[in-house]
Amino acid sequence: MRTVITKDTRVVAETLASGEVACVPTETVYGLGANALNEKAVVKIYETKDRPRFNPIIVHISRKEEFEKYGKNIPDKVYRLAEKFSPGPITFVGKKKDVIPDIVTAGNDSVGLRIPKHPLFMELLTQCGFPIAAPSANMFGRISPTTAEETLKELDGKIGYILDGGKCEVGIESTVISFVDEIPCILRYGAITMEDIEDEIGKVVTGNGEKIISPGMTLSHYAPHKPLFVSENILEEDDLKEMNAVFMDLERFGSPDNIAVNLFSEMRRLDETDFGIIVCKKVEDKGIGIAINDKLERASSGRISFEFGMPVITQLKYV
Repeated sequence: MRTVITKDTRVVAETLASGEVACVPTETVYGLGANALNEKAVVKIYETKDRPRFNPIIVHISRKEEFEKYGKNIPDKVYRLAEKFSPGPITFVGKKKDVIPDIVTAGNDSVGLRIPKHPLFMELLTQCGFPIAAPSANMFGRISPTTAEETLKELDGKIGYILDGGKCEVGIESTVISFVDEIPCILRYGAITMEDIEDEIGKVVTGNGEKIISPGMTLSHYAPHKPLFVSENILEEDDLKEMNAVFMDLERFGSPDNIAVNLFSEMRRLDETDFGIIVCKKVEDKGIGIAINDKLERASSGRISFEFGMPVITQLKYV
């Protein structure tokens, strides 16, 4: 299959309407989209990405009024947050209506709904007239793409079209917050911080338990092909040479927001070098820095090593 990068929303809308998948730009990262109401189309997302069926997919909608169309018993706090942050990088998880196929939610009775901010994606949603299920447009567990060119490197030959919306302005995935229980719970850290949310609706909690009801909850995620080590300190040049390692200098991007915009692209760039290992240092653990550090921890964890011939899960961190 020949993969084409295009700016024509009409051809992508026609592709999605026909039951095929296509890549779409969002303000967070590029997504691999399909008609969320078409079970067979959503299956193609899982197959294209090699995504395990236990991992649910976020559904993108165009208007706040659609919360009630696809979700049940939407609390007032969702609308208060949506008024402040939607369209934008925040996903709301609540009980789903039957119109959303179980394949989208990995069999869970809840669904994640998000109104994206990217103008080209919003135009596409309007043209399609149906919600679009879209996880990140990468092979499962790998680095999320933030440009059309990076998306092509990930999925070339696997899809027909990539809708080119330029570089993503946020650079990391949306914050996911669940309203399934009485107290709202942040399931995935993202661009909208816990402080931002609590300023609007009061106390929220974090943590997800063992059940995966949101994307981005697996131990290993956002990972380069090369091992990534998270260091508490900047290593000396001689230490890096001895390890055949390269240091990913995130501080050079300046503000935490700008680090987030460039995080995945920089990780991908270094993954394509001749070095054997990537080493990085955490950023200050506050605000959006919490989300950045979460991505770094997941990118460095869950690697396969071999012990007595058997694969075991290990955490590779250089401290």
